Amino acid sequence: MEKSINIKHKIDSLLSNDALSSQSTQTTIKLKRKRKKCSECNKIRIPSIENHQICYTCFHAKKRIIQSGNKVIDDFIRYTQTNYPNKNNGKMMFVPYDKFINIEFIGEGGFSKIYKATWIDCKISYIGALDYSLRGSHKTVALKKLTDSKNITSKELNELKMFYHYSLNEGSKIDDIHDGYVNVYYGITQDPVTQDLIFIMPYYKSDLTRYITKDFYDISWYDKMDSLYEIINGLSKIHDVKIIHRDLHSGNILLNPSIDKPWNAKICDLGSKVLQGKKYTEASDIYSFGMIMWELMVGRRPFWDRNHNIELIIEICDGLRPPIVTNAPNGYIDLMKECWHPDPDKRPTADEVLKKFGVITENENTICSHTEIIRSSDIGPVANNPSAIYKSRYLSGMIKSAASTRSLRSQSIISEPDQFNFYQRNSNNKRKLGDNQFGNKSDNGTNNKKIKQIEDENNDYVTKELKFDIDINSKQSKDDGYITREIGFDI
Repeated sequence: MEKSINIKHKIDSLLSNDALSSQSTQTTIKLKRKRKKCSECNKIRIPSIENHQICYTCFHAKKRIIQSGNKVIDDFIRYTQTNYPNKNNGKMMFVPYDKFINIEFIGEGGFSKIYKATWIDCKISYIGALDYSLRGSHKTVALKKLTDSKNITSKELNELKMFYHYSLNEGSKIDDIHDGYVNVYYGITQDPVTQDLIFIMPYYKSDLTRYITKDFYDISWYDKMDSLYEIINGLSKIHDVKIIHRDLHSGNILLNPSIDKPWNAKICDLGSKVLQGKKYTEASDIYSFGMIMWELMVGRRPFWDRNHNIELIIEICDGLRPPIVTNAPNGYIDLMKECWHPDPDKRPTADEVLKKFGVITENENTICSHTEIIRSSDIGPVANNPSAIYKSRYLSGMIKSAASTRSLRSQSIISEPDQFNFYQRNSNNKRKLGDNQFGNKSDNGTNNKKIKQIEDENNDYVTKELKFDIDINSKQSKDDGYITREIGFDI
């Protein structure tokens, strides 16, 4: 018996020594793999076992990332996959064009064409995250092909960069990125013939413009308010991470109807198009949101009956706004006017609009206060004037012409003054205007500022490709060098 106990003691002792030896070996291995600067990403990380010069994350990214052959694309894809390896949101991939079948043209904008396609062997999980372990999965997606983007520069990726920036900050707070209020991007492909750049996105059945045109009289005010609440919620989250959209309009609000609601609104096209040389502000987005409010109220595009030319620009500079021709829930019209106030500093923030919408929606949802949709000749979908152009286009030339025309007219008035009108202007200091105009406080100071207001904040339907312009004074990692280098200008 005693002998048996001694043998057991020896075995336990040996096992204990082996455990200590194993622990010591593991400690030694860990000590040998101290963190060091990776030659690929320049971050201080644990090096890979196979190659001590690069980190574990970069080593495995190299093995699984498909190369496009274009350095600008490949650098960006690698960056999204290696910058924050523990975050799935925002990671993108390059997908060979032959992975898409059943490609169908569905729409066109000023700078892009949109296609519907089936992505075979898709690597996107059901929650919208990149997953290389998936096999044999097919997914219906939208392909956005940028016109004349063969010679790709970093500028063509601005839209994806802003989505990535949003995903790292606000997007990481949700489990399923499809649940947010901002459209997601899966990655990039290229047209094999033209070499044009193509963004891969979720496919949505409609956009707000088409939905209003098709079903205007069937959309209750509560549903309108609900959709606007989703849009301003998304805009608020974008502004929270210091991103300005710059091109917000009903065509950039994607809709995906579900069983329990007629639509789920998603904001897309994050600021890839702006007016040349002009700095946008958050107030510019609020102005655009006010126009969306008007469109949902009336069922028509802003200035649908006008030629979109220099004369219209001048009138908008002088305070022209779309007319108020119908009823709306209590507080709606006042909030809309606040959003398109001629002084950007007096417009509410997205957070403030969001709170006010919550109150208006709650009141509209009560049993006794449903707002009736009035049928009249002044509201409802109509054919737009052929010269009312809502596609993106180059606008800076028209802006300059409008500024020159207004300047010449102003000089003409000064050189040949009408004494009575001169007295009236200086004594009253204001003009009487209808609901669709705002008065000028003076003819000298604010008149000259009007053209800047239209440059900076109005007519968001006619815009131009320009540089990436995020405010990087936001909460962002110090080693987030790629984004910092790309956006550290035009601020």
